[in-house]
Amino acid sequence: MRIGATLSGGFVKGVAHIGFLEALEYKGIPPSFVAGSSAGALVGALYSFGLSTKKILEIAKGLSWKDLARPSLKGGLFKLEGLYSILKEIVGDARIEELPLPFGLAVVNLRTLKVEFKREGPLADLVVASCSVPPLFSPWKVGSDYYADGGLRNCLPAEMAKAAGVELNVCCSVNGYTYAFNPNSLLDVAVRASLATVIENQETRERYCDIIVNLSLEGNPLSFDMVELFYRTGYDETLKKLEGGVPWL
Repeated sequence: MRIGATLSGGFVKGVAHIGFLEALEYKGIPPSFVAGSSAGALVGALYSFGLSTKKILEIAKGLSWKDLARPSLKGGLFKLEGLYSILKEIVGDARIEELPLPFGLAVVNLRTLKVEFKREGPLADLVVASCSVPPLFSPWKVGSDYYADGGLRNCLPAEMAKAAGVELNVCCSVNGYTYAFNPNSLLDVAVRASLATVIENQETRERYCDIIVNLSLEGNPLSFDMVELFYRTGYDETLKKLEGGVPWL
């Protein structure tokens, strides 16, 4: 049976996808196609390139925003040049269509304002493009077009996996939320406002998911201090979701 794994966006909370993928492996259901948006595109790309979940987690634990972003003020406050350099060191000139595990990601074309599903093209460039959420990060140029975070219009590109022919699509969203927040905190209010849009566009894609793991992750979505907790929660909650068995397996 062809298994799909669809990974949502979610800033640093996307580290939970590492635990999600590890739990799928533990249960004996490794994916044959991976789709992702934003942080999910990053984790999915490294996994599809052939890195183990342990290696991806090791990389995540060694990161900070100063490693990933540089001040810009051209189309965004920062530009993800550091992330691009790190990806180039790992994947070189790899192209999506050449990966050992079939993979696709979502980006938004800022010229047409349409979401585009990429299954071909330069891996490092397209992953950075999918992570470039405005106005925090500048758009990323690929070819003659400028692209931004796929999560702007499709934070959970589950239809990609279905279009690739998977029979069972297991989806992971790290954008669950609690009711508690600080209305006087600029960060809390900004995160809540963005979640409102994200949840709206995610819910329309849940019909393409056969199993969905919705994670409500406590903690700052921009903090690399939370990497271990996010990873562990992704692993534990996925195992709980799969305790009753997997349909059709």
